[in-house]
Amino acid sequence: MRLPCAILLLSFLLPVTLHAEPELEQFFAQNCFKCHGPKQQKGKVRLDRPVTALFANEELLETIAAVLEAGEMPPEKAPQPTAAARAGALQIVQKHILTQRQMNPLKRLTRAEYTHTMQDLFGVDFDFTGLLPPDHVEHGFDKFGEAHLMSPHQVMAYLKTARFIAERVLPDAKPETRTWEFDARHFHGSKNFATGGGGDYRDGDDYVLTGFRPYRSNLHFSIDPERHDQFVIPSFGTYRLEVKAHSEKSKEGEVIGINLGDGRHPTSFRMIRRIPMPHGSKGFTTELTLKAGDRLAFTFDSARVPGRSLAKKPHNGPAMRFSHMKVTGPLTEQWPTAAMKAILPQPNMKPDELVDHLALLLTQRPLPLKDRPVVVAIAAKQRAAGPVAMARSVLITLLTSPHFIYKAESDELTDVERAHRLSYFLWNSVPDAALLAAARSGALAKDPSAQVERLLKDPKAGRFIEDFTRQWLQRDKVDDFGPDVRVFKNVRRMTVDSMGREGRELFRHILEKSLSMKHFIDSDFVMANDRLARFYGLHAVKGDAFVPVNLPKGSERGGLIAQAGFLKLTSTDFATSPIHRGSWILKNLYNEKIEPPADVLINEPDIRGTTTIREAILKHQELESCARCHSKIDPLGFALEFYDPVGRKRSEYRHVVELPVEPDGTTFTKKIKFTKVPIESAMKLPNGREVRDLPTLKAALMADKERIFKGIIGKLISYAHGREVSLADRPYIDAVYQVSESHNYSLRAAIGAIVAHPKFGGN
Repeated sequence: MRLPCAILLLSFLLPVTLHAEPELEQFFAQNCFKCHGPKQQKGKVRLDRPVTALFANEELLETIAAVLEAGEMPPEKAPQPTAAARAGALQIVQKHILTQRQMNPLKRLTRAEYTHTMQDLFGVDFDFTGLLPPDHVEHGFDKFGEAHLMSPHQVMAYLKTARFIAERVLPDAKPETRTWEFDARHFHGSKNFATGGGGDYRDGDDYVLTGFRPYRSNLHFSIDPERHDQFVIPSFGTYRLEVKAHSEKSKEGEVIGINLGDGRHPTSFRMIRRIPMPHGSKGFTTELTLKAGDRLAFTFDSARVPGRSLAKKPHNGPAMRFSHMKVTGPLTEQWPTAAMKAILPQPNMKPDELVDHLALLLTQRPLPLKDRPVVVAIAAKQRAAGPVAMARSVLITLLTSPHFIYKAESDELTDVERAHRLSYFLWNSVPDAALLAAARSGALAKDPSAQVERLLKDPKAGRFIEDFTRQWLQRDKVDDFGPDVRVFKNVRRMTVDSMGREGRELFRHILEKSLSMKHFIDSDFVMANDRLARFYGLHAVKGDAFVPVNLPKGSERGGLIAQAGFLKLTSTDFATSPIHRGSWILKNLYNEKIEPPADVLINEPDIRGTTTIREAILKHQELESCARCHSKIDPLGFALEFYDPVGRKRSEYRHVVELPVEPDGTTFTKKIKFTKVPIESAMKLPNGREVRDLPTLKAALMADKERIFKGIIGKLISYAHGREVSLADRPYIDAVYQVSESHNYSLRAAIGAIVAHPKFGGN
């Protein structure tokens, strides 16, 4: 059936290609061979080849189309082709790209998707850190099928994970729920000082934390008050922690961190939850899924200064006092559990019945006929050991099979496959019964809007908001370093944590309130919690939750690029990085590919004699191989130079130099020296528009909003489809943009249009 279609398509394309060859080859010969011909190949690109050979290189075609469309090639100083010749060449290249049919790459579940899928199938909040390896990130996202290679190490990791799951969702017996209570006699810190000392110490009926240092200050607890052996979780399950604690000498909310690790040697702590403590709070209750062998420790994450365990004078700042704790678990709401009933609905199931049941439970489709006998044989072999053992063996087999690990996607998605793509887009997990019913009835394919709205209103949509913004905005890298307390004395650790969450909360607010994507460029409000409101100098906000806060007249805040998190992300520990800031805008807002040319290391400029970063970068721009990208990057980055490495407004540079350690050994901390330098930020964009500060940059971006919104739409499509968008997706992006434009550039409308477009059901 496919052969006649292929012949028809070839007959359509062949005349276009043959007719295009002389015209395109002539264009390349006249305008490109000097730099990309037989004598030299800048960027390792060679165009003196038959056009048919060039057409076979999709990535090269994308690059050619991009530089022709932007007018970046030939170089500005070289003779230029006529507008008609350039347009004709571009049309030929674009037409060929648009007629190419992309392959649908095989995609496996990411670690986040696997985690959420297990939670939704079995009702257990598993933590697979240490079991499943991190996913490879390709072009900003970890969902891309091209990067989902399967190594022997990963195969063994999936097998180990499947065994871990099977043993815990199908236990041999009902676990015994126990309760442990602890008070100050059972509490320990890394240092024990008398009352009034620094660090961690016992004070009457309380145990006190005064600072935050993961390698020193923490509170852990033991069963025996006379011993320092840390309490160990005895078996897998959900545990309830009821903690009595309160802050002192504090006029604001504080934050407690819950960590896994040995409190006596806490260099490898892993923070698993942060608990906001409103001002005046007397404690908290939380539930955690823990495994046998886990050990818990608490840290005072919002402490004002680093831990003062070695302080020579009493600590006079805020402190956190712990008086009592009760641990209850493993909690069992019902027995058999919901997971046990879902996996083994009847104890006397035959091997083939169990295999068919679990295959449908895990994948919503039957096993292929060629694979089914193998799994049934595995089940039959374990039948004598009892129904639970048989169910475990089948569950392990299916969880390690490609039918579960990899997403089932045909070239043209079936209705059920479409439901899976939608669910993994907006929930990062399997579709629920309502979505599957809509798929099987044909309602999803006919009009997906009702299901899109239902999924977005569900709390599970928070997974999409968290995961997409984490990767798109690189929020998880905001706290990769510092800030150095010697330079930024008033920037606290939890303020930086809040910076990393602001981008997510802006996206959430725009999505949930059906607001315009213009707010990504500029807005008259910011999303802020108590700490971020104080940092921005806005009116007070109560608590750790983010709320929209109106900006005062004349404020430059609002939008993504005015967020302290973005400004810190694109800086080093002491200095801003205009190149990093500019390239981030191009990559993440415009969705442009910015890659250094292959020969950039060969032609580094001589920057001797330069005294400022501006002079050094302008020297860099003098190189032809660097000018193309830097002419776009540098103006965007320099316009933000009036904001320092932690996102605060400044009027001049403050260069930081670390001085050598004192030779007499009286101090072990390097001193620093500041040098102030004026800021020169004005530059012209390639279109001739000058940008010199944040307001003029926002104005330039708003004038370019169509390209930016299409860039954001492209990011969403990449995330939804698990592949990079290309020029072949331009009609798809344009169609989604038009729908969004008709709804005042609504982000919510754009997501709905992505799902409603015919291409959502294809490659």
